[in-house]
Amino acid sequence: MHKTDRSFYIVSGITAVICAAVFIASRFIPDQVEEKSLKPHIISVLDLDSLSSTTSSLVVGYNYYLLEQYAENDDRTVDIRISGKNTSYLDSLRAGVIDILVIPYEEDLQLDSLIFSSPIDSLSTWVMREDESHEMDNLNRWIDNWHENEENDVVRESFMHRYNVFKSRRREHLSPYDSLIKEKADSMGWDWRMLAAIIYQESHFHIEARSHRGASGLMQMMPHTARSFGVTDPLSPEDNIRAGAELLHSLLRRYSSVAANNQEKFKYALAAYNAGIGRVDDILRLAELRGVDTGYWDTVIDVIPEMHDESVADTGVVKLGVFKGEETINYVQTVISVYEQFRRICPEQEKHTSSSSQAETP
Repeated sequence: MHKTDRSFYIVSGITAVICAAVFIASRFIPDQVEEKSLKPHIISVLDLDSLSSTTSSLVVGYNYYLLEQYAENDDRTVDIRISGKNTSYLDSLRAGVIDILVIPYEEDLQLDSLIFSSPIDSLSTWVMREDESHEMDNLNRWIDNWHENEENDVVRESFMHRYNVFKSRRREHLSPYDSLIKEKADSMGWDWRMLAAIIYQESHFHIEARSHRGASGLMQMMPHTARSFGVTDPLSPEDNIRAGAELLHSLLRRYSSVAANNQEKFKYALAAYNAGIGRVDDILRLAELRGVDTGYWDTVIDVIPEMHDESVADTGVVKLGVFKGEETINYVQTVISVYEQFRRICPEQEKHTSSSSQAETP
């Protein structure tokens, strides 16, 4: 046998042995498990009621923002809900109805079949099911990156800072939502601090605020009003501010022909935002009937005491009946007062609107 032939048979033999080994190994080594993909949509619940009311309000807003940022980081969407009182969502989490549960942080806390994220802060933590470890790994990487970015300390401070508006010194920011407020106010041609004053009076910048009448969110939109402005999530700061500002804009237009000046126009719009258009129109019709100058809110309200009695219906101009009115009077006065305070503690507004001489101020 020639040397070349022997080499051929040797190489062929080695090749055959390798192929056999690969075949045998493939029978016993399991296929590599594909990495589980992240869900395109996240359902989450903020269950922070056990914190004090003030602390809960601050932490809710901060975690809502973080959930939005986390979902946006992977080009995903998120549905964020607020827990009801005396309601536990642990079973819903275990059953797969929700994906992320935000609860108060407790050291050494353990829950069956559930896993915890790296600390969000000293007050809250995010919980998932054990079988969602790939999602938790993704979340923890994101949290680590979030904490490493020093700029995010400013974001956290804007949400967690407690202050009394009437005791504050000068500051650059009024709320965590200043950028949204400025953007919307600019589009309407307003001084953004007026819109901020309304939001402060309505909710103190707490997204989960809810009135006994059912109004909710930063600008306390009633459900039917929110729907009419296309709001599907009243908790959303962006949607709630947009809808509230558009409602105010429509009210300003409505009373522009009645009010004597810009300041009075804002007062009428504020009154209608609080009490409703029907109530303000009742006041105006009664004022006209009594010969009161309707150009000025502070003179028009002189007829409100007459509306305390059911006999006001006999005038034929008051359509909605008895109206106490003190709440609305106080609301207008308070918003104007807060606005003036915001102008003092955040005077950089003049720089912000210097390029827009048409910015409306009350």
